[in-house]
Amino acid sequence: MKGIEDEVRMYYDDIRSSPFPDKGQAFCEMMMTDGCFLLITLALLSDENSSITVSSNWDNLFWWHDILLYANQLPFVVVRAIYQLIYPGMNGDVPLLEIGRYIKYGLDRYTKRKVSDPGKADHVLHMCHELLKPTDTDREGDDHKLGRWRRATEYSELLVQFKERDLDSEGGNGDFQCISDVRVRARGRVVEIPKLQLNPESWMLLRNLMLLEQMNDHLGGHVTAYCNFISQVASTSADVSLLVRRGIIVHTEANHEMAAKKLSMLCDQIIYDQSKDYLKSDWHELDAHCRSWSWLLWAKLFLHKDWKNPLVTLGALAAIAILVCAIVQTWYTVKAYKDQNKHPGQS
Repeated sequence: MKGIEDEVRMYYDDIRSSPFPDKGQAFCEMMMTDGCFLLITLALLSDENSSITVSSNWDNLFWWHDILLYANQLPFVVVRAIYQLIYPGMNGDVPLLEIGRYIKYGLDRYTKRKVSDPGKADHVLHMCHELLKPTDTDREGDDHKLGRWRRATEYSELLVQFKERDLDSEGGNGDFQCISDVRVRARGRVVEIPKLQLNPESWMLLRNLMLLEQMNDHLGGHVTAYCNFISQVASTSADVSLLVRRGIIVHTEANHEMAAKKLSMLCDQIIYDQSKDYLKSDWHELDAHCRSWSWLLWAKLFLHKDWKNPLVTLGALAAIAILVCAIVQTWYTVKAYKDQNKHPGQS
């Protein structure tokens, strides 16, 4: 541990404010303890003769929570070093592949992407961040500012359709491989969103991923941009109810109001950088549709509350029929007048 201490300390944002500001025995013991905890919890120390018990109630109930906390992230360089000491001659990337398998299993409801190269990730949370990257990373909007997303019910009133898209199967090359793959199509008339399954772990995962982006500017901001989108689109119980009916949101809260409250608070105290928002072009496309006078007029006519009255509907159809008859009659009158002028000698 002392041999890699300098390298490990470089991974920490501000080592001076940590419990181990100075080099020494305490920091090395922390590295060893946390590294062994991660390896044992994920059952990567598989020596059948070992007396270590790798299964406990704590591991079964809280291991996922513990290894995803931003403050608990241990650089993979420590895991490699410990593994190679226990299994001399083994490749140090072996435990990272196994960690990737566990992480992929835990994130199955959020992504179908494979962990292709876990060695490029610095730690567990960074690996999760890579798995939730949008499939199309080149989508960028113009230089205009990004406004606030409208609520789902507001978009629906302007004839925007919300559609659930299933995540593509593992190894697929489709457009929808993780929850961040939101798409606006048909010139702003359709929004396709992968299903978001919310449970107590979801809030913790998303908040810690946003914190990771806040503290590591080079990682980009796709998780923050996605959370900003979903928290504004589903900010009321009516919005959540609409998205639940569309199959886009599934939650375990007591009611839609509680889910909406948690979603609306998802980005609290998070610094949002518009320049990193990969959904900027989608926002502008939706905004252009919602501001179009033709769609505004059509939405007013199509969604008028009086259409629920059958007499109003019949009256409107009768008015349309009378209007059509008047247009036809006028056309024939004008045509007959023109024909008479062309042949004045004929009766």
